[in-house]
Amino acid sequence: MERKSIILGASIAAVTVILLATFLFSGRALSPPTQTEKIVLRAGHPANADEPYHLGLVEMARIVKEKSDGRVEIQIYPAMQLGSEKAMIEGLLLGTMDIVVTANGSLTNFVPQLGILDLPFLFRDRNHMYRVMDGAIGQEFKKSMEDRGFHLLGFYDAGVRHIMTSNKPINSYEDLQGLKIRTMPVPAHIASFNAFGANAVAVDYGELYGGLQTGLIDGAEAANTNYNLKKFYEVAPHWAQIGWVILAADAIMSQKRFHSLPPDIQDILTEAGRQSAVLERQAYADSDNSLLSVLQSKGVKVTYPDPAPFREASNKVYDAFVTTDKDRELFNAILNE
Repeated sequence: MERKSIILGASIAAVTVILLATFLFSGRALSPPTQTEKIVLRAGHPANADEPYHLGLVEMARIVKEKSDGRVEIQIYPAMQLGSEKAMIEGLLLGTMDIVVTANGSLTNFVPQLGILDLPFLFRDRNHMYRVMDGAIGQEFKKSMEDRGFHLLGFYDAGVRHIMTSNKPINSYEDLQGLKIRTMPVPAHIASFNAFGANAVAVDYGELYGGLQTGLIDGAEAANTNYNLKKFYEVAPHWAQIGWVILAADAIMSQKRFHSLPPDIQDILTEAGRQSAVLERQAYADSDNSLLSVLQSKGVKVTYPDPAPFREASNKVYDAFVTTDKDRELFNAILNE
């Protein structure tokens, strides 16, 4: 009887080992893909399917599919279908997301040094921003992301930002004083509008139209592109062209996910990220530059306040956010680029 028990116990142990080995070595999630196995990557972003973020990811997907001979498919989910920007970024670290395009400000919650890029009047124009992003300074920010578990595929463009208001035009710095202005939930943005004399207000982006319509807020900041596509002009017809910030966006993966892929696929994604950024930036610039006359034809009242007082007030924001030697080095390098 004792001998039978020993044999039975050994048999159960052997079966358990076999089943465990089968589980460990057959599951896709626990082993790297083979050269012939199809790889599906889920990509999410917060914009509409007709906005530049989406066009950039479509180009990335096209290049990856072509260069991988169909081995890699990028499935794109626009308009926050997979959650808020913060939730999608967290999804990268949890392994439930593969690629995210997010406004740089949202990523500063995870990579604080990126906050420098959200400072007001940092970039002189789009070309200045692109030179910074594509050069040695951009590599510094890429390294900061890697240190926090993210892999940069490309720096996208999120537009030159202006100020919309519902009931009062902004003709000058003085006109902004005391108004409730919605900003992105980014510390540098909140500090900027408070420094400009407004009262920065936190309103979810999905509730912005309603907030403007009901008078919960007096205005908000946006780019020509999303101001038009989201039809904010219907409830905020005053549009002050101030260009207070040129926003970067980040096309990212997790370091872990990127390095789990075969080396040739990593190379393909790197090249696709670079090329998609070129297309996305051009799409955003073209859209922003072509829309002003379109908006005016829809009844939007465009004003051009003097930016000098806004620039002067920005010094308070620089003093508050550029505090370490490294930050000052990067900040000055950007200004001198």
